Amino acid sequence: MDERDLIEKLKKHDEKAFEEFFEYFYGRIYNYVYRRIKMVSVAEDITSETFLRFLKSLPDFELKEGYHIDTWVYSIARNLIRDWFRKNLKYEVLPLEEKFNAVYESILYDPYETYASEEINAVIKKALDMLQPNYKEIITLRFYQKKSTKEIAAILNKSEDAVKVLQFRALKKLKEIVEELLNG
Repeated sequence: MDERDLIEKLKKHDEKAFEEFFEYFYGRIYNYVYRRIKMVSVAEDITSETFLRFLKSLPDFELKEGYHIDTWVYSIARNLIRDWFRKNLKYEVLPLEEKFNAVYESILYDPYETYASEEINAVIKKALDMLQPNYKEIITLRFYQKKSTKEIAAILNKSEDAVKVLQFRALKKLKEIVEELLNG
């Protein structure tokens, strides 16, 4: 379904359109929130609040050219996560516990590949945990959530050039940390 058509149907309170929208986004948003909060009940609450705010803002929402609905939804979730950290921890810490999605079929059949992949993932996870929060977030959005630079710029409320610079710095720092961990 075309995103503009979907928005129009959602604005007209089309239950089937909302059901499809909810089914498509709920798991994605929940995972995005949980990876940062690490508490099931809080992640569920924030995910629910994301959808409530989405519905409340729907009448005034216009999809800008080149943007997607998920940019909007992730922005709402991101703001709620930040609010939760500010309110509950007085500072923002966005822990990252994700594995790279590069899971190849050979890993399923080759125990050595599985072991090597687990070792690599453990090093990368440790390195990611050592990054500053804004670097973790940019890597999460770009490589785990598969967002484009334009979408990330909208979510983070930054220019595309700023996102590219941030991504470059984040990857450079991640590489340094991984090398340091591997070389001991």
